[in-house]
Amino acid sequence: MKLIFLSAMFVAALSIAGSVYAQDRPIADIADIIGTLVFEQETKLRVIAIDEAPGRTMNAGTFSSADPEAVKKYMPAGTAPASVSSFVLFAGEDTVLIDTGAGADDWFTKLTELGIKPEGLKLILITHFHGDHIGGLFQGNARRFPNAKVLASTLEYDAQGASFEKIKGAYGEDFVKFNFDDVVFENSLVKVKALDAAGHSPGHTVFLLESKQKEEQKLLIIGDLLHAAALQFPVPEACASFDRDREKAIASRKRILDFAAQENIPIGGMHLPPPSVGKVEKKDSGYSLTLF
Repeated sequence: MKLIFLSAMFVAALSIAGSVYAQDRPIADIADIIGTLVFEQETKLRVIAIDEAPGRTMNAGTFSSADPEAVKKYMPAGTAPASVSSFVLFAGEDTVLIDTGAGADDWFTKLTELGIKPEGLKLILITHFHGDHIGGLFQGNARRFPNAKVLASTLEYDAQGASFEKIKGAYGEDFVKFNFDDVVFENSLVKVKALDAAGHSPGHTVFLLESKQKEEQKLLIIGDLLHAAALQFPVPEACASFDRDREKAIASRKRILDFAAQENIPIGGMHLPPPSVGKVEKKDSGYSLTLF
């Protein structure tokens, strides 16, 4: 199988994306590990996006509450390219997993091929409790990562529900909560801060990754802020049926995308089309996305 790297296009984006670039690093010969986003090669600070559902699309029917003319315009084939992605942060000796996808066998194989052993992982950050973000936490109903702490926002934690009960049952006291604006991970290389993106779910969280070596080197992991990039960047008011509170989801989407555009911070999304990372710009009444 072929390892897909973000090469020429990513390198060309250096001046735009805060010196984030692709490094042809022989991690593993696995399809759909999208590539290595290197903040600083010498300090080995990098992020890898894993797409466990190559070829995934979002259906127009998912946006039944949106303006039908907009859906027809931006999703003329009735679908839009998407993905089911999770992200791995390598920061020196530390490894942090951000969401765990649906947890398909291929996802776990790719994680293993990256050198991540279940017993070695110490921290998992969860954007929200939907099944395609927490599935990898489990092997059947059992805990997959025996030594990891699982962190979710207080609002998501307190909303409870079946997903909460399953995680709590498997991870016990290692399942803990944070508040928005908390620093949820920090070492000598990087700081990770939790940002409020509620709406898609009660405690939906975006994570801001900031290099400590160069202030301009940042990355936003936006979770499910968007589901169909082709529609929701130009029409941010369009909500998927998955969005629990549409008004809050729209407000969070605009606020986070405004922040990314104004601060020139690249974004990584769990349902953005491969390579799951890109640059946001304001455009007319919406936004545009340039994938790396």
